[in-house]
Amino acid sequence: MNNECYLLGVDVGSTNIKSVIFNSSGKEIVVVSKRMPLEHPLPGWVERDMDLLWTITKDVIKESILKSSIEPSKIIGVGVCGQGDGLYLLDKDGRPVRKGVLSIDTRATEFVLCWEKENVVEELFPIIGQKPHAGAPLSILAWLKENEPENFSKIKWILFCKDYIKYKLTNIICTDETDPSATLTDINTRRYSDKIFEIVDLEECKEKLPEIIPAWKKCGEVTEEAGEETGLLKGTIVCSGLHDVDAVGLGAGCINGGQLLIILGTWEINQIILDNIILDPNRKCMTRVYALPNKWLLLNASPAATSNLNWFIDNFCKEETEKAEKNSVSPHEICDKEIEDIPPGSEGVFYLPFLYGKVDEPWATAGFYGVTGKHTRKHLLRSVYEGVAYSTLMQVEEMKKLTKIKDIYVAGGGAKSKVWVNIMSNVLNFPLKIPAGTEIGARGAAICAGVSANVFKDLISATKSFTSLSYERYPIVEEVKKYEQFYRIWSDTAKVFSYIWKNLSKIGK
Repeated sequence: MNNECYLLGVDVGSTNIKSVIFNSSGKEIVVVSKRMPLEHPLPGWVERDMDLLWTITKDVIKESILKSSIEPSKIIGVGVCGQGDGLYLLDKDGRPVRKGVLSIDTRATEFVLCWEKENVVEELFPIIGQKPHAGAPLSILAWLKENEPENFSKIKWILFCKDYIKYKLTNIICTDETDPSATLTDINTRRYSDKIFEIVDLEECKEKLPEIIPAWKKCGEVTEEAGEETGLLKGTIVCSGLHDVDAVGLGAGCINGGQLLIILGTWEINQIILDNIILDPNRKCMTRVYALPNKWLLLNASPAATSNLNWFIDNFCKEETEKAEKNSVSPHEICDKEIEDIPPGSEGVFYLPFLYGKVDEPWATAGFYGVTGKHTRKHLLRSVYEGVAYSTLMQVEEMKKLTKIKDIYVAGGGAKSKVWVNIMSNVLNFPLKIPAGTEIGARGAAICAGVSANVFKDLISATKSFTSLSYERYPIVEEVKKYEQFYRIWSDTAKVFSYIWKNLSKIGK
C-alpha cells in the first residue's frame, strides 16, 4: 500500500465519539474525540438524540481531516464501529422513529423477568446463545410493541448504532454479523431466525431487518451530501463495520481461538475467541458471533471496573487531583505512584468493588473490610486496584470452566496503568499482553476498512499488519502466592455479604 494512503476509523461509543486517521502501518495520525450527552427521561431509561449523534459524528470526522492536513482523496476507506445492543429505528422516509435506546437502558426488565418465568429464555438460549438482558434489541422491541404502539407501527428498519452512521454516510441500509447476534440471529447460522421472533410474538419485525454484510466487506460509498458534511471525498469506500467489542478485539490483535481480551473500562468486558460454539449451561456467559469467519466470542461483563477508581479519586483524592492539574497529568498517574510502596494485599485491607452492583446480584454494594487504625488512605487506594483485579479473576474463572485460555490481552482505560496491569498479572497468575496505540476500537474499524478497500487480502493478514504489542507483563512468583491467599479470603467475604446485600436492598426500599 502507498504510504500516502490512509484509513479512517470511527468509534461511536456510549459516551464518546472518536474519529481516528491511521497510516498504512497502523500508526495513529490524528485522534479527535467529542462527548455525546445521554438523556434519562425516566428512571432506567437511557437514550440519545439520533440527529445530534450524526451531527457530532460528522463534526469529529471533519475536524480529524482538517487537523491532519491530509488530502481527502488519500483516505481510501472508512470503517465504523459502535456500541452494541440497544436499538436505532428508522421510518419509511429514513428518519428516526424515536430517540436511540442504549444497551444500559433497563425499561424492558419486566419483559425479561417474564420470559424467565415462562421458560421463554430456555427456548431462546440454544438459538441465540445468551439470556436476553433488558438492553438487548429483542427485549426493547417487545417493550415498544406494548408501550409505544404508534412508534412501533412506524418502524421500517431495525438498526444498530454504527448502522445508522453508515446510513448517513452512504444512504445504504445494512448491518454486519456481529451486532444482530445480540438476540436477533441464530448463533449457528449467523443469520436471522424466524423462530426467535415467533417465540416472543414479534413476527412482524422479520421484514424490518436489514441485509447482513460481513464487517470487512464494502457496504457503500460516501454520498455527495455526506462528503460535504464530513470532508470525505464522494465515492470513498465504507465497509459494513462492526460492534465495538469486536472492533477492540481486532484492534488488539486477537484472531485465534483461546485468546482472551479483558477490556478494562467503566464496565469490564471479558471475551475469549472460540473456534467452535460453546454455550454456558449456567447462563453466566453469553456466546456471540465474532467478526472473523467461523469464530465466536464467549463473553461476560461486570460493572466492577475502573468506575471504582474514578469514584475513589473524585471523593478522596482532592490533593492528588489538584497536583495532577498543576502538572498537566492525569490524577490516575499520581495514584499509581502513591500505591507503589504499599505491599500486595494492602496489609489486610479488602475492597469489594460493587459500587454499581453485580450482573447476577444487582443489589450488591461496595465496601472496605479489614481496616484498622494502622491503615492509611493509601492502603484503601491500593485495595481498590486489587478489588477490581479479584473481581476480574472471579469472571475469568467462570470462563475457564468452559474453555482453555491461551493468551490474555488487556485494553481499555485501566490498561494505561502499568501498576494495575502488574497487579492483574499477579492476581490472574498469567502473562498479560498490552496492545500498542490508544484507540483500539477505531483501529479495529480501520482494519475492516482496509480489507474492503483492497488494501489487505483478508481480515487476518490485515490484523497482523495493523497491530502490535506495547509490552508484556509477567507474574512474579512471590506475589502470586500472596494474592492466592488474599483472593480466597476476598472471595469468601463476597459470598458472606451476598446475604447481607439482599437484606440491605429490602430495607433501602
